[in-house]
Amino acid sequence: MKKRNAGFSMIELIIVIAIMAILTGVLAPMLVQYINKARLSTDIDTGKEIAKAIMTCVTDESVKDNAVQHNSPHPVNDMDGADFKNAVLKMLGQQTLTGKSKKDVDAQPFDADKRQFYYTLDADKNKVEIFYGGTTADYEIYPRTGNKLVK
Repeated sequence: MKKRNAGFSMIELIIVIAIMAILTGVLAPMLVQYINKARLSTDIDTGKEIAKAIMTCVTDESVKDNAVQHNSPHPVNDMDGADFKNAVLKMLGQQTLTGKSKKDVDAQPFDADKRQFYYTLDADKNKVEIFYGGTTADYEIYPRTGNKLVK
């Protein structure tokens, strides 16, 4: 009896490589979409944490006096009132706040300068709004999450 070689033939290897290429082609777009959703979810959570930090600092009378109110969205990184800004960033454990998301849920890219958090503040009414990637209700994170950030 002849002993057969235990290795793989060239045809078998080509078939396995072809199957792997097909699986990669199918799974890669889903993986990219999953990564984008995870980044956006992280930014939404960060925005909610920013809102909590601002509200906490507004209740502290020594810091509240330094808070500058904004009726239209203003970048969080350019927050007015040095003591207020430092208190908020200290609560968050960060020096600057930048987002991770590059696209909204409709896969529309954010401009590079728009990939940041914005806030409005009415300290007298204890009202805060947080936005990411834009300054309209579609990009609102807190108190409601806009339809450009979740579906």
